[in-house]
Amino acid sequence: MTLEALGFGTRDYLAVVAGGVAYFALGALWFSVLFGKRWMAATGRSPEEFADASPGPGMLLTLLGAVVSTGVVAVVYQWAGGGGVLDGMSVGALIGIGIAAMEGMKGAVYSFDERAHPWALYGINAGYAVCGLVLGGAVYALVA
Repeated sequence: MTLEALGFGTRDYLAVVAGGVAYFALGALWFSVLFGKRWMAATGRSPEEFADASPGPGMLLTLLGAVVSTGVVAVVYQWAGGGGVLDGMSVGALIGIGIAAMEGMKGAVYSFDERAHPWALYGINAGYAVCGLVLGGAVYALVA
């Protein structure tokens, strides 16, 4: 089955990108203003260790991941009949909780980094994934 068979057109692709950018922008707030200090403490690393890393490649991959994830939400939204913003949010929540948060839990269960606080880190990261997918689904539904 092709995306065109689902009724995807140029507007839908733009809606996926818009939803992905919104998801990414939420991450900027999530990991700075909202949970930045707690997230850094949960990683067990110092601010100096993060300062030495180049953020560019990670940011680009995070944006790409947000756009691809929003694209998956869009496909499921279309399969479900796509009835509006609440449906987009519901699909985002379903994928966020059912897949992203559950897959992320494995990292907490099998964390072998003595410096990290895996459950705190999991909560922050999984919360971002769920909220980001809900937001991406809402933006997709609004724009498509």
